[in-house]
Amino acid sequence: MAHSERFEELVAASSLGILEGAEQAELARHLAQGCPTCEELLRDLRAAAAAMASGARPVTPPAHLRRSILDSLGPARLPAARPVSTSPSAWRAFAAAAALLLVAVGLDDAKQRRQGEEMRSQSAALAGRLQTAETALAERVLRARVLESDDVQMMLLGGKGPQPDARARVFWSPRARRGILVASNLAALPADRQYELWVFLDGKPVNAGVFDVDASGRALFESTDFPRPDAQNFAVTIEPRGGLPAPSGPIVLVGSPA
Repeated sequence: MAHSERFEELVAASSLGILEGAEQAELARHLAQGCPTCEELLRDLRAAAAAMASGARPVTPPAHLRRSILDSLGPARLPAARPVSTSPSAWRAFAAAAALLLVAVGLDDAKQRRQGEEMRSQSAALAGRLQTAETALAERVLRARVLESDDVQMMLLGGKGPQPDARARVFWSPRARRGILVASNLAALPADRQYELWVFLDGKPVNAGVFDVDASGRALFESTDFPRPDAQNFAVTIEPRGGLPAPSGPIVLVGSPA
């Protein structure tokens, strides 16, 4: 049974002990099926009702205070004494008013919680769309810099060692001395580690920059550290954050010219 504002009203009445018959059975069935929202609201309203009941204690004013007030009115303005009504109907009216107030407070609190959850959900969705737009813009800029050059070259890199499912492609322009690494299926690393790209020249690895991956294991990295345009091979290793002048960690990606 789907959650609705009607069940919140039933919960509010139940917390005051004034729900009976079919409505009580309806609420019991709803709670038995599992509704975290109503269960939390019922706990909150019961606690509020208990606090109101414990706090509503009669207080008798001091006798001297009553005399001072009556004396200040003067003889002609003394009101005729009237007994205070303590009939059952008066108490029922008071209880009904208190119940309505408690229901209104409870429903307003539930509404604010729902609105807060909706706002957080919308904020997360907007942040995701913004990140997607920023990534798409970065890809277009990189294509303009490297991929659309008439001398662009490409190399496939395959997974190795601890990450055999990793994959990547390197696009680079010898004339621009820039390259782009597009990788996927890379594992997330501890905060003190980064992936480092190496360019092999004359059989020796040369640092081409460090990069991180996103939550899905993808990376789009532009390297501007190509020392010479005649790259012979590429590899990616795991190194301390900031990189090292020579590889020391495990190789996770490696390729060779097509």
